[in-house]
Amino acid sequence: MSTKTIKQRIALVAVTALTAGVFSVVTAPASNAGYGTNVIAATGTNPALAVADTLYIASAPSTSGSAVAIDASTTAIASSPATSAAKSLGLVNVSDLTGTLTNPTAGTTTTAVILKTGALSVYASNTSDKYASIVVTNGTIASSTGDSLNSTATVASAGASSAVTNWGVTVKPNSGATSMTIQYYSGYAYATSDAASNAAVQANPTGATGLSLQGQISVTVTDSDTAGVQSASKSGLYGANASNDQSNTSDDAAYLGSAAFNGSVYLNVRVRDAFSNGITSTSGLLQVTATNGALVNLHETNASSAGTASTDFATTAPDNQMIQVTAPSNAPLSTVVTATYNGVVIGTKTIGFSGKVAKIELYSPVRGDLGTATGNYAYYKMSDAAGNPTYHTIAGSASTAYTTSTTLVGTRTGASSAITKDRDYSLASNYSTVTSGRVTFTCTAAGGSGTISLTHTNLDGSIVTSNTLPVTCAGDAVTYKASWDKAVYQPGDLATLTISMFDSKGNLSNDVATVTDSSDATKIPVVAIGGLDRTITGPTTADAPDQGVITYKYTVGATEGTYSGKITFPTVDTRYTSEVSSAGPAAVTTSITIKSGTATVSNADVLKSIVSLIASINKQIQALQKLILRR
Repeated sequence: MSTKTIKQRIALVAVTALTAGVFSVVTAPASNAGYGTNVIAATGTNPALAVADTLYIASAPSTSGSAVAIDASTTAIASSPATSAAKSLGLVNVSDLTGTLTNPTAGTTTTAVILKTGALSVYASNTSDKYASIVVTNGTIASSTGDSLNSTATVASAGASSAVTNWGVTVKPNSGATSMTIQYYSGYAYATSDAASNAAVQANPTGATGLSLQGQISVTVTDSDTAGVQSASKSGLYGANASNDQSNTSDDAAYLGSAAFNGSVYLNVRVRDAFSNGITSTSGLLQVTATNGALVNLHETNASSAGTASTDFATTAPDNQMIQVTAPSNAPLSTVVTATYNGVVIGTKTIGFSGKVAKIELYSPVRGDLGTATGNYAYYKMSDAAGNPTYHTIAGSASTAYTTSTTLVGTRTGASSAITKDRDYSLASNYSTVTSGRVTFTCTAAGGSGTISLTHTNLDGSIVTSNTLPVTCAGDAVTYKASWDKAVYQPGDLATLTISMFDSKGNLSNDVATVTDSSDATKIPVVAIGGLDRTITGPTTADAPDQGVITYKYTVGATEGTYSGKITFPTVDTRYTSEVSSAGPAAVTTSITIKSGTATVSNADVLKSIVSLIASINKQIQALQKLILRR
């Protein structure tokens, strides 16, 4: 090879193969990925020749009946050489494997669709001092702006001293072919001379020393042009998670399909052709309708206003429009939204709107702790007139679905008790609206019982009141008792042990104060008793009373007998010692009896039965003798 100043070296090679799949795809370096952008088919424009070693497709359509290759040029990439001369014939679609137009170079595969009577024009620009080849499978190179083609139009090359830098080819599919592949290779494939280098690339256009795959186009050959014609399989109506453009191909993961009566549900309309290109025609009619009086509004980009009718239409480009669906009133509503384009159904969606609050259920209060509201929970759920869970606003939320005038009303039973209101939405944190939650009530130090109720004011001023819920306040557990659910168990029975906790006044304790110590393994409650086979649910450091009691379950063993044992709650025992008596609590004992349901017979019982039988036989013999003697 000459040591003088090296000019651009290019070897252009066209190889025709009769069957698809002759050449394997070699993934190019990932660092090359992401360069260049193709242009949608038949737009009349071509992508800029912006990045070296990138294979571009001419999207501009030919009007002469033949495809045209790009003009050869030595213009530098930075000078943005003109590409308008390149024309493709019968080009239907351009995309990459992700369905977009970007990244048509190394590390990815571009796809294209052409008519069987068409031809594809592709072009590239070589990096300085590199050779390049274009390899075609199931097609032939019809023309090239490289240096030359051989006599059979299968190989073309340019010398190392050639002035060609930007160049291209036009490729026709073979007769009867349904697919075609175009691959672009480049690299520093130097030999002992420029001629030798060119010859090496011609001889091995995909594997000569230094060459690597830089881009590939997988071409589908079709009989008819369906570009711009709506495809049912590629179009659809999808749930969106916000009002802005979605470009969805399925429901958004955050789409719920429901909302409060004063909220909105958003849908994304996709009207695309068989090649996943959006329909951009402005001569068609996009329509959307909703049943049961729901309101709809079409928006080209961002859905920013609710509709005023149950139908809407647009004659602008239909693909990727947004639909805003709203309820006409504060009543519960179910609606079916249907989108059509030129009378063809794109898709349907069933959407539900909850109505205003019609019912509040207040339930499951804990036994409250004295002198506090912490942990003293009762729970509620709200529903509309149809029984659907419905929404209300959390205090401080930006939503205005409901006012925040929810209140609790407390009543007294005797002079020693009082219940006051408090609100707690911690069960619904991270949400702007909730259908259920909890409230807290405050107990006086004296304890006692009372009732609470929950009221809610809807936006229209109507007030809904919950049921009246009894609540109780009690002291911490200082003593406990144990009992079993049966007096006698058979082997294999399921046995339930109930631990009842009591405060210093002898009332069942509250459910709030701990009866274990999760930070101290030695404070785990202990049930030490024989006769049990397996623990189903037993003591842990997280044990807490429910309405003043704790339950454990065991399976009963096979050995009959009566077993006694001891129950220990170290945390409660310590509390008794410090708050009731320094002498400490009395031990809590319990026992169980295990007895088989089948009666057992002793040897004595058997002997007694034999003696009785013999005596009965003797009497019968004597009676028979007397009868004989009388005769």
